[in-house]
Amino acid sequence: MAHRRTTFILLACAATLLGARVSAFQSGGNETLSVDADHIEIQDKTQRALFQGKVRARQGTMTVTSDRAEVLYSSSIVDSGGAPPEISQIRASGNVVVTRPDENASGAYAIYDLNKRTITMIGNVVLHRGANVVRGGRLLINLNNNAASLDSGGKVGTSKSGGRVTGVFSVPKRNTDAPATPATTPTTPDKK
Repeated sequence: MAHRRTTFILLACAATLLGARVSAFQSGGNETLSVDADHIEIQDKTQRALFQGKVRARQGTMTVTSDRAEVLYSSSIVDSGGAPPEISQIRASGNVVVTRPDENASGAYAIYDLNKRTITMIGNVVLHRGANVVRGGRLLINLNNNAASLDSGGKVGTSKSGGRVTGVFSVPKRNTDAPATPATTPTTPDKK
């Protein structure tokens, strides 16, 4: 009987947690965060949920996939009186891939801070934007202004590029058939 009650509480906690509303990527609205995995463990006393096996977190047009993820939330689900907890952070590890319509990034570890609206990735990070590819040790994506910065990570071994940021950028094709602009020679006034 106690086992059934515990199972029911865990299922209710999971349903409440997974149905939580979080801050949106676009200003002016809320978007639901959904997380699914092969296994979930709710640790309500420490206000976290652990997801393992083919983890996929989706919010709006962004998806984060990983082997494991830890979801941190603000208040105990059991003591909240049925109100959904506020999710503050997702910590993903193992084959992490962040996909958005205009880019995707991969790395070993990522922290999605929902309050600051930032994603920090570390460990052999590769960022693809269109045909451009940049590699480094640490990536910071600011979802407020859609800016991204990449650095070497500050530690040896955090990037395959030997501690440096490297990039390959597409260059637009130029029309080589156009006539060359004639060089102009400076004119000097006539001396009389």
